[in-house]
Amino acid sequence: MQVVLDISARVSRLGYGDHQAVELLRASGVSLRHHEGLRIGALICDDSGWSFASVPRLVEDDPTADGDAFNAIALTAAQVMVLRSELPPVGASTQAPEYPVVGNEVVDEQSVAKVKRALEIAPPQQFDLARQTQVYAALIQFVELNFEGFNIQSRRIQLPKSLPLIASQDRALKERVTTSLKVLDKMEKPKELQDVTQRLEELREAFLVPVGQAGRVMLKSKQKLFEDELANIQNDLDACKEALEKDLQEALDKVVASIVPDLARAVLADPPPRFKGLFSNTLDAAADYVRAELDKAFPSASALVTGMKIHKFYKDVTYETLKNKEFVDRVMSEIPQSVLDGALLQEGVAVKAGK
Repeated sequence: MQVVLDISARVSRLGYGDHQAVELLRASGVSLRHHEGLRIGALICDDSGWSFASVPRLVEDDPTADGDAFNAIALTAAQVMVLRSELPPVGASTQAPEYPVVGNEVVDEQSVAKVKRALEIAPPQQFDLARQTQVYAALIQFVELNFEGFNIQSRRIQLPKSLPLIASQDRALKERVTTSLKVLDKMEKPKELQDVTQRLEELREAFLVPVGQAGRVMLKSKQKLFEDELANIQNDLDACKEALEKDLQEALDKVVASIVPDLARAVLADPPPRFKGLFSNTLDAAADYVRAELDKAFPSASALVTGMKIHKFYKDVTYETLKNKEFVDRVMSEIPQSVLDGALLQEGVAVKAGK
C-alpha cells in the first residue's frame, strides 16, 4: 500500500485533513510520500480507480454528510493505467524515482515532526466557528464613528516670557491684557457646527447597531449609503471650519491689535535682553518686537479648527469575536430577521458559535 499526500501544516489549517492521520499511517508502516500542493484525490485498487474531491472544512462542512451531494467519480481502466504510471512504484524502496511523478518525496520522521511542531505553535481554528466568522464578516463589520469637535474654549492664550508684562507693576495694564486674552472663552459653538454634530449622531443611530461592549456594527450592504451620507456631513463640516477659521482669525487679530500698544510701552519701560540686542529703542520698534513675539505664542486660526475631525474606523468580525455570546445574541436580536435569513445566518448555528 502507498499513500501520497500533502502533509504540510497548511493542509491541516485549511481542514483538508488531520495531521494525526499522517502519524497513524506512518506508525502502521504504510509507505508515505509527499507532494506539495496536492489537492486532487484518487484511490486505485488493483485495476479499479476513483477520483474524489476533499472539502476544506475551513470553507464548508462536508456536503455529502447530510445530503445527496457527490464528490467522486469512477475512473476508466485507461485512466487508471495512466494515473498509475505517474505514481511512484509501490515497494520498500525509499529512493525517489528517476522520472517526474506525483509524490516523489519520501515522508520521513523528521518532516512529520516538523509539521507537528508547526501545528502546536499555530494550531488549526475551530472550523465550524471559523466558517461562521466568514458568514458574519460578509454580513456586518464593526464601525467606530466619533467627532473631535469644538474645544476652542479650552485653549488658553498666554503671553510669551519674552514680554515683560509679569514684571510690570501696572495692574491696569495686566487686567486689560488678561481680559483681551480671554477672547476664545467667549466663542460660542456655531449653529452650523451644532447641526453637523446632530446629523452625525443621527447617522450613527440609523446605521450603527450597538452590540454590547464589542461596539457597533453596520450591515455591509449599507456601507455605500452610509459613506455617501457621511461625505455630505464632511463637506458641511469643511464649510463650517472655513467660516469659523475666518471668524477666529479676525478675533485673534483684534486681540493682537488691542494689546500691542500697551505691551510695546511695557517693553520700552523694561526692555527684554533680545530687544536691547536687536532693536532700536523706539515705540515702533517695540511694537514690531511685540508682534513678532505674539506670532510665536498665539495659535493660528487654522490650527484651532484643524482638530475638528470626523474619525471613522472599520474593523471586521474575527474568530475571537464570535466567542463572545453577548455579541452573537445582540446581533440576532438587533438585526431584522429578514436580513439574517437573507444572509443564511441561521440562529441555531449562530448560537452554537457563541458558546
